Amino acid sequence: MGIEQYTPEQLLAAAERKLASQTGQAEKINLVCMDDIDEEDIRWLFQPYVPRGKITLCAAYPGSGKTYILCYMAACVSNGKSFFNICPFDDKPEKVIYLTSEDGLGDTIKARLRICGADMKNVYSVIDKNAELSFDSPKIEEIIKKVKPGLLIFDPFQSYIGEDVELNAANKTRAKLNNIVDLAEKYGVAIVLICHFNKNQKGDAITRIIGSTDIVGASRSYLAIGKVPDSDNTKFMSHEKSSLDKRGKTILFEINPDEGGIKHLGESDLTMDDYSRQANENRRRAAPAVDAAKEFLKDQMPEGKRLAKEIKTLAEANKISERTLDRARKELGILSQKEGFGGQWLWILPNQSTSAKEDAHCC
Repeated sequence: MGIEQYTPEQLLAAAERKLASQTGQAEKINLVCMDDIDEEDIRWLFQPYVPRGKITLCAAYPGSGKTYILCYMAACVSNGKSFFNICPFDDKPEKVIYLTSEDGLGDTIKARLRICGADMKNVYSVIDKNAELSFDSPKIEEIIKKVKPGLLIFDPFQSYIGEDVELNAANKTRAKLNNIVDLAEKYGVAIVLICHFNKNQKGDAITRIIGSTDIVGASRSYLAIGKVPDSDNTKFMSHEKSSLDKRGKTILFEINPDEGGIKHLGESDLTMDDYSRQANENRRRAAPAVDAAKEFLKDQMPEGKRLAKEIKTLAEANKISERTLDRARKELGILSQKEGFGGQWLWILPNQSTSAKEDAHCC
């Protein structure tokens, strides 16, 4: 009997049949013609800043007010009121889920929600620290189905993306993010991810985000929170990315617990990058004055410490501004320590005391 000969095509087909029998039939691809797709309107929570059924990213440096802003947003959703001057799209109270791993629910989140006028009956969170609410956990979908929120906040998102995920690895972060992208669309909920900027303070608003740029890529809207240069209290919320509508104006605000938590101060055409350039230019111009103030401080502290009140009086007499003096103090690493119970504040050079601790709210 002769040896049967096979063509290369027959051999390939046989190999494919064998693979299919071992692994099961390959999934069929559902091909669709665009002529059969119905167009859908974008639904909004607050247009154009926060879309429904999509992911919004909110990023800032620590202390910029991002948690306060999100508590304010949650409060607005809970009672159906305007977010700044933006009317809610559905104009009715809705429920909110606020998940946080950084702040206490009682001493921080609820206190700020109350100041911002939230309807507490419409705001939910999770108190179980061991709940393991990662983005791919079925528990996330369970609480969405139970509460039916209009807004879901993850603060910060790094705590929920999963311990096994390297944030700079695009393939891993995107796979995790796709789970909540799908949930947002499935339940029509606006999901906001709170994120920190990286520590180098370089690059534009996109590249400052911690981790892979896929995090920004998965978001349909991106809000950056920061401090306005040359202002002690004014902050900004700039709309850095808007995939579904034209960018909104940059909103100026200040945190004022006596006036509803967040006080709207108006709008600006400047972006985060514009404010960053302003701040860098201010630092460059101020450098000689700061260097002079640093020398002044060292001269006025021959024993390594002195009453803060005395130094401030001398600085004013030498026409050193409070802002320049404070920056010089921070760059020198000068510590603040209270002298005895009810005593006065001392400024201490860092090599003079190992027990002194700086108090961010002192003097």
